[in-house]
Amino acid sequence: MIRRLVSTVCINTKHYLRGMSTYRLFELNTYIRRFVALNLPEPVWVQAEVAEADERRGHYYLTLMEKTEDGQEVAAQAKAVIWSRTANQWQRTNKLLLKELLQAGREVQLQVQVSFHERYGMQLQVQDLDANYTLGVMAQQRQRTIDELMAAGLLQANKMLRLVLAPQRLAVISSPAAAGLQDFLAQLRDNPYGYDFEVQLFPAAVQGAQASPEIRRQLRTIERRRDSFDAVVIIRGGGARMDLADFDEKELCFAAAQMTLPVISGIGHETDQSIMDMIAHTALKTPTAAANFFIDRLHYLDQQLAGARQTLQQQTSQVVQRKEFELARLGEQLKFQQQQFLQKEAWKLEQYAQQLPQLVRQRLHLATIELEQLQQLHQLLSVESQLKRGFALLSVGDEIIRSGSQLEQHEEVTLHLQDGTTTLRTNPPQPKKK
Repeated sequence: MIRRLVSTVCINTKHYLRGMSTYRLFELNTYIRRFVALNLPEPVWVQAEVAEADERRGHYYLTLMEKTEDGQEVAAQAKAVIWSRTANQWQRTNKLLLKELLQAGREVQLQVQVSFHERYGMQLQVQDLDANYTLGVMAQQRQRTIDELMAAGLLQANKMLRLVLAPQRLAVISSPAAAGLQDFLAQLRDNPYGYDFEVQLFPAAVQGAQASPEIRRQLRTIERRRDSFDAVVIIRGGGARMDLADFDEKELCFAAAQMTLPVISGIGHETDQSIMDMIAHTALKTPTAAANFFIDRLHYLDQQLAGARQTLQQQTSQVVQRKEFELARLGEQLKFQQQQFLQKEAWKLEQYAQQLPQLVRQRLHLATIELEQLQQLHQLLSVESQLKRGFALLSVGDEIIRSGSQLEQHEEVTLHLQDGTTTLRTNPPQPKKK
């Protein structure tokens, strides 16, 4: 039907224009308006990607586009508008906010009335919007991102990182104007235990088209300074459910999953879970809950230390009591053993005292016998005894002759016998030759 109308209008227009040498712009645009009105009298459904979305006084001004298959160039582009009356009616019917749905980069399916104005050109007036289509596309993109994270081994990577026992140096990514940030800081500051936290803010948009690139840039900055922090905290205050899609963005989730610091998320959704929550080391529902997580962790450690201190004191007291008891027991044992030892030694002394006279007598008797034996031996070995037995003794003065060589050195020696001594000449003089 549309193609037949287009052909008819084109023929009529060519026939009309062929008869004119020149034509005014208004006349040309009038023909185009008539052409559009005749060939697209009814609204049509269009699928496109939102390039820009701007809300002013309740009206939504959109730039729609379609990219080439390789995604490198824009194949088609058009302006569209949702008037405030249509927007309000659609939001009441669908229980959704258009500003949540109409985010740059999202696929939409719109029912549009095509119009052409001589002055303002062509415009697509949106009559309806298929939220299920956009949500379906988002769900498909979300699942693809989850599958890719899982295939890359990154879905659980950050959860495997070790969070220090007392995380107090926190790198916080949030919008400076976010109410959730103020709640987070106030909760940390006013904690009932007086814990001190060192918080450094890395400002970034946490919703809209700039959320992903700004958060990724701050993640890179924190990663370069990872030794200065214990954890990364991504905070976003309460918001609409559709705003959670900003934290399903593929590049953002991959960047967070590859952090070498634990990532703690507190992005303000009680029931829904973003991919950021899935890959985070710990996912909390609100910024306040994120602050309480750190406070409770320090309090738990404090309680553990207090319990350990009390246990140590009890164990020390028990050990001291046990050792005191053992020392007292050993003291009694020592006293008893000392008494036994003294009694035993006293008995030994008494025995020695009784045995000593007898032992002395025995020793004297043995010594007397030994002395007599020595005297007898001395008598047997004396010179007199030897002379009585028929032996003789030669000497020169006081020197006793023991070898023949000694005799040759002396002309006279003394011979000792039992009954006296006599002098002997060893070298008698030779007679003189005539």
